[in-house]
Amino acid sequence: MKPMLRTVLLAFMTASLLVACTIGSAPVSQEDAVNTAVAGTQIADALAQATVNANTLTAMPATPTPGPTIEYVTLTEEELSALIDEAIIQAISATEQTSSAVYYTTDDGAVTYDEVEYVYGYYYYADYYVAYAEDLIAEYYYLYADLAYEMIAELNAIEAELNQLNSTLSSIDSSLQEISSTLEQGLVLAEESISQLESAAQTAQTNAQELKSQAQDMMTVLQADQQNRVNQISQIQPSNIPTDKLSALQSAFSFVDFANQALSDNKLSREELLSLAQLGQNAKVGLQQFGGADAIGPDISQFAGKFDEIGQQFARGQIPQGRQNLAGFETSLGNRPNFGGGSGPSLPGGGGSPSLPGGGGGPSLPGGGIPGRP
Repeated sequence: MKPMLRTVLLAFMTASLLVACTIGSAPVSQEDAVNTAVAGTQIADALAQATVNANTLTAMPATPTPGPTIEYVTLTEEELSALIDEAIIQAISATEQTSSAVYYTTDDGAVTYDEVEYVYGYYYYADYYVAYAEDLIAEYYYLYADLAYEMIAELNAIEAELNQLNSTLSSIDSSLQEISSTLEQGLVLAEESISQLESAAQTAQTNAQELKSQAQDMMTVLQADQQNRVNQISQIQPSNIPTDKLSALQSAFSFVDFANQALSDNKLSREELLSLAQLGQNAKVGLQQFGGADAIGPDISQFAGKFDEIGQQFARGQIPQGRQNLAGFETSLGNRPNFGGGSGPSLPGGGGSPSLPGGGGGPSLPGGGIPGRP
């Protein structure tokens, strides 16, 4: 009866995991993001291999083979978030399969060495995807901790659930090691050892459901966070309007230079975003009023809309596209006129770096600091 139950279980596991791979996550357009899909396919293949041949269990591979290396700075914020979402889905599914494997290997009150290896096959995948999700969240913290306040709070809560799940998976590992050691010594397996394994499996299943509940709205939180940023920069009004064509050009190049400087570390803070938006509003009015063709240069008034366009791309975490747009915009402005000496970007009419509306520094997170990269 036990081999038959395992056969049914394996068929169920394969079907449910394949379904989990295809629902609940946003599409990722970046080609290198096939890493998750590759690993997901390996899971399906491995599950198919974990079949019952007569009375012998076949264990799954120890760990998934990593896919192509992803340069996370080439992804948009949404693409990186989608990878996190998919990794969490896989971690939940693999954990549930691990728990189910435990239940069906202990259903007769005994565990063999082959059955320990069988459960480990599922455990390795759960452990892998929990670690992968944690690594992706760390990358998100590094890139967006100073920009995406609502998402950081959401990921903090998700990370706490992942830590709980990771701890429970470690308990399963400890129980399996204890059982394996007992069997290798030829000793009789205590009923308490099996009970501990089953208890850890039950806790893991509960933790997986709690993680699922916490993470189910993550992509919605991301969209709301991005929209809040767009709304925030849209409220900024011009504060230092150029007075002629030359100062209008200077204002436009100040926008370009400030953006390049802010992104030199491949990150953008909320303060930098707001400062850039202020520069953009000043420069936009300058190009609208004085950007026509004259002795200084050709008509550049047609590019006045670029400031809002680029600013919104950065606000939505579309950093790669925004940088490309910025480079093209700089080329469209033509050669830099002589602005009367000095070095580095400055605002028309003098002054140093732009200040935020309302004075003072940039916005801070409620309750203190911003999480850095672990």
